Amino acid sequence: MPRRFVTSARSGVIAGLSLLLTLGTIGPALAQDATQEAEPSSELTTQLPAVSLPTMNSQGFVFEITSAYNGTPSGTPAQAPVYAMNEQTLDIDETKAVADKLGIGGDVQDDGSGTYTVSGDGTLYATAGLVQYVSATETQDGDLGDDASIIATAREWLRGTGQLPANIGDGSIQAKIESPARAIVIFQPVSPNPLLSSTPNITVTVGPNGSVYEAAWRWADITQADTYQLRPLDQAFAEVSDRRAYLQASLPSDQFADGSSIAGNAVYSSVSLAYASSGVPGETQYLQPVYVFTGTLTPEGSDASYPITAYVPALVNSNQPVG
Repeated sequence: MPRRFVTSARSGVIAGLSLLLTLGTIGPALAQDATQEAEPSSELTTQLPAVSLPTMNSQGFVFEITSAYNGTPSGTPAQAPVYAMNEQTLDIDETKAVADKLGIGGDVQDDGSGTYTVSGDGTLYATAGLVQYVSATETQDGDLGDDASIIATAREWLRGTGQLPANIGDGSIQAKIESPARAIVIFQPVSPNPLLSSTPNITVTVGPNGSVYEAAWRWADITQADTYQLRPLDQAFAEVSDRRAYLQASLPSDQFADGSSIAGNAVYSSVSLAYASSGVPGETQYLQPVYVFTGTLTPEGSDASYPITAYVPALVNSNQPVG
């Protein structure tokens, strides 16, 4: 049977994400998944950097809400792996090899500090964490086709030019432009999944008749690192009601002005795990587990309810692995 506990607080924008546990009496404990086991002992490892989550929702709301959880924690394990992520960086020989595969031709220009440019039939730019290609193809008129065809065109172009990583996902449409007609397709790793962070990714700009105008690689080598103990769900939910969770709720702008304070009641009915990045670009970064609470928000004075999502770092302590 679902367990329910209710907390009331000024909830919403983060005052600053923290991996420290919030302790105290917050009502009945949120039941943990029955498959969870007691925390095993482990040696300590290097402490991980704090996970990167937004500090403000997209509409700038400040939430003054009462929050409750009435779902079950099915599917939330007691522990989960962390992944190490090393961003893609090309040396001068690798830059030349990629330029040749793309049919650019031309010599590599060393711009210093690990940055290279190749110009010819198109342009290739490579620096730490980014490889960008601009085609010499003229803008074309015509129809882009349906989304599936656009994504298939982008994937086939990556495969045909030898730039399709083994761990790449299905791809989706990131944006469309009507004039001149073009669409940006984004690919992210298939694992870990789901991924909250925008990187690593590959974007391909597709035009009519199967043309490709641009591509950008913000890719990384991803390897599974240690397995870490996850914080209990009752402590994680305390973050939601104690201004330590990032909340996202899309409300109609004609009723709720951007940046306004939103009072009301939020009821969360499910929780799952996703992954978000941590660490400094240029160094080893990580993909860490994050609790994702989903439910509905009923603003004060409104009869309508809207989807709401809360994101909470899931690790008990980033220097205590269990594996």
